[in-house]
Amino acid sequence: MFNLLPNGKIKKKIVRAGNGERPMEFASVTINYNGYLEYNDQPFDSTYVRNKPLKFVINNGKVIPGLDYAVQSMKLDEKSQFLIHPDYAYGKNCFIGRIPPNAQVLFEVELIGIVNTGATITYEKLSEEEQKKFPEVYKYCMALCEKGKKLFVKHDFKNAIKDYNTAVAKLEKVFLNSKGEVEKHRELSLKLHSNLLICYTLTHKPRKGCYSAKKIYDFTENGELMKIPAKVYFNHAKCLRVLSEYDNAKAILNKAYKMESKNPEIINEMLNLEKDIIEHKKKQRIFAKALVGDN
Repeated sequence: MFNLLPNGKIKKKIVRAGNGERPMEFASVTINYNGYLEYNDQPFDSTYVRNKPLKFVINNGKVIPGLDYAVQSMKLDEKSQFLIHPDYAYGKNCFIGRIPPNAQVLFEVELIGIVNTGATITYEKLSEEEQKKFPEVYKYCMALCEKGKKLFVKHDFKNAIKDYNTAVAKLEKVFLNSKGEVEKHRELSLKLHSNLLICYTLTHKPRKGCYSAKKIYDFTENGELMKIPAKVYFNHAKCLRVLSEYDNAKAILNKAYKMESKNPEIINEMLNLEKDIIEHKKKQRIFAKALVGDN
């Protein structure tokens, strides 16, 4: 074990290395853990036994200080052990269940989720003038984008859309002072509108999906940022098909097919589109015959 704090009152041993960034201040984290009294094989507390991971906000006072410090040192999917002194655990006068006073404890912790929403909390505490500066807006919007991504994974599309649109609105009003800021602004805006397009497609809001697609094309029309991904054309074509704009849908979908001709989703969408076109033409013929009959 090595000292996590200079005073040696929290020690750490990495059992399995993680990946990515560590949690930011005020990030929402999800962990599984076993808590042991020192030299005791049976845990006095365990999320595994309860079959319910613990979710809390860093530096929010919900857990003992030692566990707060411990999780801040971890990366996603990391599993580590922490030996925690009473000063950072339950104290000298503890009388909680099976935990005696002045107990040193061992926590084995697995970090299974991070949502770095801390930037949103920090942003909201800034002055009105500070909130207009691109570096602060960028951090805030990145945090909203990450939060929206987590909501999307949970199929909470409504709230994901809300966070993505909040970020888009902030970016549209911010002042840009350098080429670097312009590039970051474009890159994040493209990402947000791409995510919105997917959400609107999945929630059957094709007109809003088409609007997001148009914004993406506007950001990439000069080829300054990047090529438009096939998934953008794919989702845009689905929205157009739902709106019965079959010719446009076919033209857009062909662009996706040229990029990923073996993608089964694109192939299936082409079949659905052809089926809808055939059905549409059939209805047109029936309608035309009905008009002739009336005359």
